[in-house]
Amino acid sequence: MAMLELENVHSYYGNIHALKGISLTVDEGEIVTLIGANGAGKSSTLRTISGILHPKRGSVKFEGKNLTEYPAHQVVGLGISQVPEGRGVFARLTVRENLEMGAFVRTDKEGINEDIEKGFALFPRLKERQNQVAGTLSGGEQQMLAMARALMARPKLLLLDEPSMGLAPILVDSIFQTIVDINKTGTTILLVEQNALMALQTAHRGYVIQTGEIVLSDSAVALQSNEMVQSAYLGH
Repeated sequence: MAMLELENVHSYYGNIHALKGISLTVDEGEIVTLIGANGAGKSSTLRTISGILHPKRGSVKFEGKNLTEYPAHQVVGLGISQVPEGRGVFARLTVRENLEMGAFVRTDKEGINEDIEKGFALFPRLKERQNQVAGTLSGGEQQMLAMARALMARPKLLLLDEPSMGLAPILVDSIFQTIVDINKTGTTILLVEQNALMALQTAHRGYVIQTGEIVLSDSAVALQSNEMVQSAYLGH
């Protein structure tokens, strides 16, 4: 059984039909990427999984549980954390306070402090700035903080929404290496990313979404050599 399974999911924003029968799976231990153009439905897919957007039809199952029956804050408690597009850090709180907010579903103070230190080990720059107000961090530092904060809930599945957006190329390489490192510790990842080449070089499998529908799925290696993917997303 797949860790995450979406079957024939239809989601709407008012009268706008954002997802038109999305079906995909993510197995435990994988990095799976969802690529597509702006407005294709990538972020809507993540929001539907995390409970922010409720589908009108279809099922979203995580470890056999139907996520559509849970509000968003309970979805986090089940083991799913999301790093939102645009980072979404708490701008007026310090770096450390942001990390503490990421553990809001937990009560084990000692474990929380241990995980803060793990976050600092993963992103040493955050340790240097732990008492700095998050809104004054650079874009790259805010992305690091958003990822470290999401890990504070000890997720089984991490949803990443456009982690490279707005970052300098040298930081993009660093962020994607960290994604691989996080996965190696046992965290399963569903990655939404505009930079299709980096996403496919990082992921094990991928899905291509166009106007709310999955049009292609394959191994990441196979998708890199697919003519349609090369033409539409890889600039070949």
